[in-house]
Amino acid sequence: MRLILDSLMAVVLAALLAGILLHQRQEQQQQRDIDALRANVRLIQQQVMLQAALERVPRNEYGFPITIDPQWFGDIVPRNPLLGSGRPWMEVAGADEARLIHPAVRTGDGAATACFWYNPVTGIVRARVPHIVSDERTLELYNFVNGSSLSSLFAPGESASGDGVAAPGRPLIHKSDTPVLPDALASLRR
Repeated sequence: MRLILDSLMAVVLAALLAGILLHQRQEQQQQRDIDALRANVRLIQQQVMLQAALERVPRNEYGFPITIDPQWFGDIVPRNPLLGSGRPWMEVAGADEARLIHPAVRTGDGAATACFWYNPVTGIVRARVPHIVSDERTLELYNFVNGSSLSSLFAPGESASGDGVAAPGRPLIHKSDTPVLPDALASLRR
């Protein structure tokens, strides 16, 4: 009987250890995905500015490319690992969003919602994020990935003037080297 109990205890401890190791690996993968998305937002934004400066693609009256062509990136098109595949890659803001610096829909909850949002009037690129445990944690993740500091997930985007809009033709540059993501990563794990 003692041998059976000892064996059972060993199996339980081994399963617990395996669970802890699996959890740590998942946390590390989620952090890599978040970091990759943040880098991809920067990469797309840099490519928009480069294409605008090179003047090789059709541009609007504000000097920005009318759309973003995945061919600009060669064989490795930046992706959004937090939202997965099977959805549109890029949404180009329409006339009703021309002066916004953040999309009206900031999360990629629906399969029809694009991974990224581009405003050709302001030259701004944003990544959408999954809705996680709470709106507060989702907002932290959105702000971290996009280098922004919105105070609400649902309110109009912020701007230098604070009115939720940007001046056409003048991109708003946010500090993208913000400190580590506080609790949003932990919320992804729940």
